[in-house]
Amino acid sequence: SSVAAFLFCLVGTLQPGPLPDMVMQVEMRPEMRPEMRALSEMKVQTQKPRDLSKVRSTIGKAQVKLTSAGQPFLSSGRCIATGRAGGKVCGKPRGADGVPYCTLHMKTGDPSLKVVAHPRAGKILVAARTLPKGYRMALWGLLRKPKNMTEQAMEWAFKLGDGRMLDPTDFTGSMVQFCACPGPNEAAAMQATSHQEMKKEYGSWVFCTREQLPQSWQLTMQYGNTSKQSEEFFAERGIKRLDVGTRRNPVLRRKDKPLPQ
Repeated sequence: SSVAAFLFCLVGTLQPGPLPDMVMQVEMRPEMRPEMRALSEMKVQTQKPRDLSKVRSTIGKAQVKLTSAGQPFLSSGRCIATGRAGGKVCGKPRGADGVPYCTLHMKTGDPSLKVVAHPRAGKILVAARTLPKGYRMALWGLLRKPKNMTEQAMEWAFKLGDGRMLDPTDFTGSMVQFCACPGPNEAAAMQATSHQEMKKEYGSWVFCTREQLPQSWQLTMQYGNTSKQSEEFFAERGIKRLDVGTRRNPVLRRKDKPLPQ
């Protein structure tokens, strides 16, 4: 099984809310997955995003109000995916109860996100275009009782508020499962929100960007509520923590750990 599973074992125990800047990382092994990277190489480019808080998108005959990040509100029942070129809103009806994506984007994933190969880490999730602060993305999957989960699936699972396990492993379109964990000198690009949906078959947990993220930068997520928890997480597995950024796919840095000049 993949080490990307680390995310779903640990984060499933987290309480939604802001995540600390400091996150630990591990050394890549052949059997591991998107959780280990090399070295952050770039600084974030400053670009003032458009204010989309009062924008409405015409979808068919409906007028759909958008968030400041240019997505339909979760309460609208519309797909929150956006286009890679210009961030055009999808806005089609949801493909399943509990999943904020249409049938197409449940299959393909949000075009504004991209799963790419990493030199040592298997697959990682990056921004396919510059993403504004507060851009929402959902980890989604089947809901199962813990007793009905396989051992391998449990490595990936989130435990939601109703006690059931959220299992994304059957769906490559559930792209948040590919998020890496930033290293000791890096900061998480996303954080959990309090928005969870638990329906009969499917469930989801929504995450969002903490700040504007340039194209090709990694969408990273920390693996514990505190840096100590992250350190313990990797230490328990006998894995060395490393930074995960690369020249092609940089990672946000901790404010007290800027790149050397």
